[in-house]
Amino acid sequence: MDVWIDFTNSPHVHYFSQLIKRFEREGIEYLITYRRFKNLESIVKLYNYNSPPVLVGAHGESLEEKLLNSADRIIKLTKMIMKDKPQVAIAKHSVELPRVAFGLNIPSIFVVDNEYAEAQNRLTLPIVDEVISPQGTNRDLLRRQGGRDFLTFEGTCEVAHINSRFNNVLPLDREIVERIGLSRDLPLIVMRPCPNSSYCNGKKDILPFIIKELRRIMDCNIVVFPRSKKQRRMYSLLGVTIPEVVDTISLLYYADAMVGAGGTMNREAAVIGVPTVSCYPGCILGVDNYLIERGRMVHLVSVKEIVSYIEENVGKRSNSIHLEDPTDLMFERVCEYLKR
Repeated sequence: MDVWIDFTNSPHVHYFSQLIKRFEREGIEYLITYRRFKNLESIVKLYNYNSPPVLVGAHGESLEEKLLNSADRIIKLTKMIMKDKPQVAIAKHSVELPRVAFGLNIPSIFVVDNEYAEAQNRLTLPIVDEVISPQGTNRDLLRRQGGRDFLTFEGTCEVAHINSRFNNVLPLDREIVERIGLSRDLPLIVMRPCPNSSYCNGKKDILPFIIKELRRIMDCNIVVFPRSKKQRRMYSLLGVTIPEVVDTISLLYYADAMVGAGGTMNREAAVIGVPTVSCYPGCILGVDNYLIERGRMVHLVSVKEIVSYIEENVGKRSNSIHLEDPTDLMFERVCEYLKR
């Protein structure tokens, strides 16, 4: 086996898809593992791999369950990886891959774009061989968490997500607007609430107020992607469209504005060029500041200012700034280890 890749969250599937296709073209053998987590299984099944991904373990909800599930996953992965002993391992924010690779003396490449994921970073950064991080990431903070040997690129990880679709690794769904029952005659506004994370506890969700104000001043399609059953119940009362599992990148391709209290979908929309408002309630990630400084995104927390921005910018796309795709860098680094 040449390369081991571990998916632990849905965006990772899009992020690594171009790299995997390049492996297939070059005859590089690979193993993909992933865990049971939200809609990760559904996203994995969208892609056709020459080597089918292997489901290993699951995410946990409580701190105790997270710890137990991670320990169980490390044991299962260790037994699996010992058999093939890949020459190099690569992952993005996986906790288990670096620890298994380190224990089995396998070189590892780690992709990190969240300097505030301190717990995960402290568990992983000190034991990986190389760290790839976008230019906007706060590497001083990552160094304090154990990071070193940084490689960087002028873009964000989401550039790889979008290019995987534009380059037809997985074609865009051109009928998605009709598929979820929306009218192309009306502006399409996509929204994403705050993550179900400790750093968002107690933070006020302002999206319902934004929805009510937008309804008052314009006719538009509003699509919301709740993160929990509780959020789904709340937003269903506001008359918005709440899809089941859907291709969010294809939907963002046709969006006229994006408002999100999270990260990934905001950055995907910004990379596409969609007018994007981050109303993230915590510390702004370096990659978000990077996009804000380049005019691809704004950060606003006032309902009035957000509604005003959408009203003025809906449908006005911006693609003037070139953003680098990290796929070439990842491929080059993997090949360096395969030569040894």
